[in-house]
Parts: sequence; C-alpha cells; structure tokens
Amino acid sequence: MPDQFFLGIDGGGTKTEAVVMSADGAELSRSQAGSANWNSVGAETAHTHLGEAVDRALASAGITRTEITSVCIGASGVDRPPDRARMTAWLTEMFPAARLAIHNDAVIALAAGTGGDVYGVVLISGTGMIVYGFDRAGNRRRAGGWGALMGDPGSGYALGAAVLRAVTWAVDGRAPTTMLIDCVLSHLKLTEAQQLVAWAYTDFAWERFAALAPLAIECAAAGDAVAQTILDEGAEGLAVAVKAVVVGLNLQAQPIPLILAGGMLRPGPYQDAVRHRVGLFAPQAQILRPTVDPVIGAAWLARRGG
Repeated sequence: MPDQFFLGIDGGGTKTEAVVMSADGAELSRSQAGSANWNSVGAETAHTHLGEAVDRALASAGITRTEITSVCIGASGVDRPPDRARMTAWLTEMFPAARLAIHNDAVIALAAGTGGDVYGVVLISGTGMIVYGFDRAGNRRRAGGWGALMGDPGSGYALGAAVLRAVTWAVDGRAPTTMLIDCVLSHLKLTEAQQLVAWAYTDFAWERFAALAPLAIECAAAGDAVAQTILDEGAEGLAVAVKAVVVGLNLQAQPIPLILAGGMLRPGPYQDAVRHRVGLFAPQAQILRPTVDPVIGAAWLARRGG
C-alpha cells in the first residue's frame, strides 16, 4: 500500500498556513502564504494564496498533489452555502481524487485543543469572536461571529471600540475620567484627544481598533475602574455566547472540553474573568488552551477523514 499523506489548511484572515502530515501523525512540512479570505483580499488573490500555501507545503515534503489522500481546511465564512461551494470548487480543482473536509475555522481550533476530536466547545476571541460547539451526536451550534458591525461583544475589536468610547466620553465630561486617556494617546503617539478623529476615520481596519484592547487590560490592572468595567462587560458578552451554545447542546452538566483560543484569551485577567463566568453555568467544563496551532487541528481532521 502506498504511503498516505494528509493536508491541513488554516485559511485565516491575515495568512494561510498548510501542513503535510504522514499517516503516523508526523508533521512533514509547513508553509505560509497570504490571506485566503476572499472577503478581505478578493477571490482571485485568495485563490492564488491558497495555491501558494499548498504547493509550498507539498514541495517541502517532496510530494505532489496526487499523493494527498485527504484535505481538511478551516476558513471563516464557509458555513454559508455560496462560500462553501466556492471553496469546494477550488479544492476539487486542486485535489480531484482526495477526500475533502471544509469547516469553519473555529472547528479546526477546537480540534487543535482536543487532540483532533470534534466534541465540546471552542471560544475564539481575537479581532473578532465566535463560539462553536458539537455534542457526541454531531449536532452543532454557534454564536457570535457576526462581525464588528453587527456586534461581537468581548472581541478585541469590541473592547478597542469601548476604549475609544470611554476616552471620548471622559474628555467630553459625559463619563468619569480614566487613565485610558493618557494610555491611548501615548500608545498612538498623539498629543490630544481631538486627534483621535483623524486616526479613527483614516482606516477602518478592524485590527487597528482591536490593538487598543490590551490597553483596557493594562489600565484595569493598574486600578482604573472604567477599564475594569470594559473588561467585565466584554467577559460577560463572551460568557453569554458560550452559554447559548452549551445550553443549546444540553452540555452544561457534562465534563466537556471548552477550548479558549485567540489573542484576547491568553492567560491573564481577561481570561480569568471569562473562566469565572463560564464556571457559573458549566461547572464541569474542562477549560483548556490549545497546545498546537489550528492548522495542526486541520491536519488531524484530515487524517481521520474530515
């Protein structure tokens, strides 16, 4: 029997990663390319980036596309039928004989935290946020992931926007003063709050606003009540989303794996606040951080056939 090779792909918003894995689970190669999110870079560029990541990984492993047994990709938006159809067409063109598995990127993050099992709940909070969960019967639920304009409470963007709102209201005298004023101005290298208008409206990239979220953590740790309120409200927003998924799947009394992923949920006070709130309705949950990257979760799922 010829050797079997499996391909995992993480089609992220900022980069695309691909990993080739052997039948015994060894990582043979890894590569990166630009974003494969067509909502961010356009369909033609996304298709090019996907092909670049795949071909670099295969070349590094010394194999060809025809030698891949199974492919699993995690990418945002592929829950929607038109987007799923587009991704299916792209991968079928590349790998006409391989098994294909196409998942929301939250699913491969869950697999990365569970060792390849698609069971339990994953909460991701980075620039955006989403909660995704599966029970043992394969039923799934999700909450959040609607994007910044429709509200992703607890995300980096939402916290960053709340920081700016707190600063502008405090400057106006509509809300209590806060050390966030000096912290934000220093971080952005501005000399006065009025300059925030030009900063905010020059570039609407969500990542710029999300980059202000850590300032809330920093100022809250220094005792700022306004910053602490921002964190508390963000943590509550994430916990409410987790509860919707956990209760919707009737897992609140089960010792489920609950995976915390994304830059906002690194160990620290914000993660602690989320853990506390989740423990109130899912006391048996085993709260974990992934020990491998999501692309490895995708490769694990490819090995098990999707």
